[in-house]
Amino acid sequence: LKSGRKALRGGSVWAAMAAALTTARVVRSVLTLPLFLVKLVLLGVVCLKAYRIRMHAVNEFGYVIHEFDPWFNYRATEYLAEHGMGKFFKWYDYMSWYPIGRPVGTTIYPGMQLTSVAIWRGMEHIPTKKIHFDKDLLKKYIPRKWLFYLPNKGKGLSFGPMSLNDVCCLVPAWFGSLATFFTFALTAEISNSVSAGLASAAIMAVIPAHLMRSVAGGFDNESVAVSAFVVTLWLWCRSVRGPKTWPFGILAGVAYGYAAASWGGYIFVNNMVALHAAALVGLGKYNTSTYRAYTLFYVIGTSIAVSVPVIGWAPLRSLEQMPSVLVVLGYQVLEACDIYRRRFSKDMTAARFFIFRVSVFATIGMVLAVVSFVLMQAGVFMPLGARIRGLFLQAVKTGNPLVDSVAEHQPANQQAYDMYLGTAKYFAFAGLFFCWHQRSPSKFLLVLYAVVAYHFSLKMSRLLIICGPIVSVLGGLPIGYIADWCEEQFIGLVCGQPPVVEEKPLPERTGGMGSILRFFERHFLPKIRPPEIVDLYHAKDRFATKVWWLDRPLRCVVAVGIMMAAVKHSRQPMKDYLEKCERIAESFSNPQLVFKSRMRDGSEMIVDDYLAGYKWIKDNTPEDARVIAWWDYGYQITGVSNRTSIADGNTWNHEHIAMLGRILTSKESRCHKAMRHLADYALVWAGGHGDDMGKSPHLARIGNSVFPDHCGDEDPLCRKYSFYQDGRPTPMMAESFLYKAVKHNLEPGVRLNPKYWKEVHTTKHGLLRVFQVMNVSQESKDWVANPANRVCDAPGSWYCIGQYPPALAPLIAKRRNFAQLEDFNAKDGRREKSAYTKHIERERSGEL
Repeated sequence: LKSGRKALRGGSVWAAMAAALTTARVVRSVLTLPLFLVKLVLLGVVCLKAYRIRMHAVNEFGYVIHEFDPWFNYRATEYLAEHGMGKFFKWYDYMSWYPIGRPVGTTIYPGMQLTSVAIWRGMEHIPTKKIHFDKDLLKKYIPRKWLFYLPNKGKGLSFGPMSLNDVCCLVPAWFGSLATFFTFALTAEISNSVSAGLASAAIMAVIPAHLMRSVAGGFDNESVAVSAFVVTLWLWCRSVRGPKTWPFGILAGVAYGYAAASWGGYIFVNNMVALHAAALVGLGKYNTSTYRAYTLFYVIGTSIAVSVPVIGWAPLRSLEQMPSVLVVLGYQVLEACDIYRRRFSKDMTAARFFIFRVSVFATIGMVLAVVSFVLMQAGVFMPLGARIRGLFLQAVKTGNPLVDSVAEHQPANQQAYDMYLGTAKYFAFAGLFFCWHQRSPSKFLLVLYAVVAYHFSLKMSRLLIICGPIVSVLGGLPIGYIADWCEEQFIGLVCGQPPVVEEKPLPERTGGMGSILRFFERHFLPKIRPPEIVDLYHAKDRFATKVWWLDRPLRCVVAVGIMMAAVKHSRQPMKDYLEKCERIAESFSNPQLVFKSRMRDGSEMIVDDYLAGYKWIKDNTPEDARVIAWWDYGYQITGVSNRTSIADGNTWNHEHIAMLGRILTSKESRCHKAMRHLADYALVWAGGHGDDMGKSPHLARIGNSVFPDHCGDEDPLCRKYSFYQDGRPTPMMAESFLYKAVKHNLEPGVRLNPKYWKEVHTTKHGLLRVFQVMNVSQESKDWVANPANRVCDAPGSWYCIGQYPPALAPLIAKRRNFAQLEDFNAKDGRREKSAYTKHIERERSGEL
């Protein structure tokens, strides 16, 4: 101010204004820098919270891999660490899907395994070291409550190598923190608000929709993939920020390639970016920079994706990924038209250019339609999978009894949204109204993402996981914007309004959607926006400029009122929400193999029946033992027990799973006739804690979809195999192996035939039971083990499919291939649909 007055006395008005403006900028920087640093510290606290809320399982049960799929992922990671990438991608596993085996190298998304092994290898080079904190010094200078936020809660730091098991247990928690950080980056990029990014990160850190697949021990693909999705979207938004930011499209493509290598849900992020790119064209935001960004993103990302064996050429062949192919082709045509205009017809009017582009698109569209029809008839395009089809069907069921039997494939209801999204969903709804005033073209991505995620989660509850990032981002916008406004009023009290940064406008493109939108803006916007509103807006600015000595204090009073009201009315709801998230995180943290149970006296005990049962099999059965059980348990049989399983959670062979379901739900004599050629032991879950009885009707239904002689085509839902209303089993169920194995010697008159099976182990609480199969066919076992009886795709190849023993030929001859609904590549009459599929078709058509 003194420099300004000196300049004014010297007669230089402009110099005085410049000096005052410089002083105001310095003061603003001095005030905003500490606030920015505080926000960064808070971001670190939020990421730490994201890590610790996911550590309940490790703190309670130790480093234990959870549930089903994570055990396969861990076993695959062990194989990769031991044998290297070369053998990993040529690994044909004969310990699973016996006797045919599974080509793991071509049926696995390897991103998480590669990441975990890389971390494990890297940590081997870290020297073991422990750093102890001075307790007295900490107590003297740091408040006791703050010690919680220090590493290891203030006890000290420890560094050093970790076992592969421990790394795999911690990867979900680590990536949960990474997803939290990149949610901050994505929100800050779209909103240009650090406060909004911080609020979004705080929501993402604890929101159950993300916790459901990212707790420590839950070594599942989604725990890594969600972080990759958020990084991809952040880099994509960064690439379309301005005319010189398109190189970020390269990094976005790399991130997308990593996401594709991590989880099959990569299709979502691929089509999400494509949808946003298409929307930018429709909104008149297309330019050469956007073209470069999306083209680089698609070419690099797809190149990485197709190099993943399990994906192959699916990005160019599968129908669900055709939208992204059409968008990238459309971008090439748009840019080609622009290049033609710039180089050969600079004087072309907007109207002529519009007609020219429409003509080009129409011509190419017709050619593309003909080519696509020919390719479809030739079987080049891959049909939609049952899960993908289910996202677009109004009916609850897809027509595939295997898919329909999985609980997480069922539609989400209001209770699910309340549980997994909670209070954050209301802030997210408000955030939809706060994102429109941003100049960034990325704001449209939020609206598109919200609509698509909501639609898909309505169809499949599992996809609530993709709602976590968008609810967090949108939920942080109203909180961040209001916080920024309040912060600005206090800063403005000292140094006035922030300087307006004028962005250099991009050259207007004519002959496209931009011209059409500008036409409507010029002619219709004045009618929609009355001049009185514009005058009121300008009057507010004049008041703030001329009567600043009154305007600034009034703004501060309003800001104080908003902050006080926010603290008063949000403290208890926020506390309740955090406590709810903690409870849900604890419930997600039960490894299932080991869980807590509350006794009648209120005390808690840890039940490890399942883990102990699998370890018993490992310690008490021959190494070449084959264990038959429902496919849910296959991963644990191979992962924990290290024994051969008949099937597991990878549902790649419907007919094989149906054969397993038929065997288990058949009466004893028919069951043993087939089982003796496949297994040495049989395993069932019993005891009423999610045991096989509740699942068994699904097993029978799946078996009947391939073996029509099981329940019969006249009973597509297998009601013959079920419970009566009073809880009694139907005759078919009561005579089945599965029912008798679960209830063996537990109910009067229910006992397995000792000629067929022998009980060898029942766990302490009766939750897992193991039976030895009597009179096992050694001839069939030796025949399957002989490599000469495997069918290789080429001489000396690693890809050699195992074959069923000849003794099972009569059973195999009875099955029919399962034709799914809307199998676009199968001509009518080529594959017969099951009675279940026909039944679902009639339900959907309203005939039933």
